[in-house]
Amino acid sequence: MPIRYTKVLLPVLTSDLEQRLARSLAEFPELADRTVTVGLTKRADGTADAEHMRIRLRIRRRRPVSYFTIGHEFTHLLQNGGLGVVPGGEVQCDVWTLARSELFLDDAPSYLCRHLWSRATWAHHAHRVRDFCLEALERRKTNRRYLVWLRGRIERHITRPRILAPEPLGTGK
Repeated sequence: MPIRYTKVLLPVLTSDLEQRLARSLAEFPELADRTVTVGLTKRADGTADAEHMRIRLRIRRRRPVSYFTIGHEFTHLLQNGGLGVVPGGEVQCDVWTLARSELFLDDAPSYLCRHLWSRATWAHHAHRVRDFCLEALERRKTNRRYLVWLRGRIERHITRPRILAPEPLGTGK
């Protein structure tokens, strides 16, 4: 699964980004016999051209490209126009990316329930949301409204009231 870099990317390519791309691509065995081209974009965090097996990433000085962003763009290559093994759509892309590997939990999803968390709070919910995504993909086999179920399940998890246990008597803080 070779990665080809565009001439524009080469001057800003770091060993960290190269390692992130290689680790991420290893999670996509479907792309093993393909050459994926990686370039730059100034639009969004990333873009994908599935027909040409090309992704573009936004490189910032102070924040490395997240595994989630890389995984999300690789997942687009599995959608329509590419390999066609993942349903089209941005929310679907988020769901399949989160379900694919824990590696991609380092940043909040771009489209799935994004109003429920910030970058700062995502880490608290990441593993549970991934579990919900995995369950949603199982449900999809018999229920095409799996995204409705998933959104509802995530909303209930995030917004449910938390009952705090009272402090034992005599601890008096």
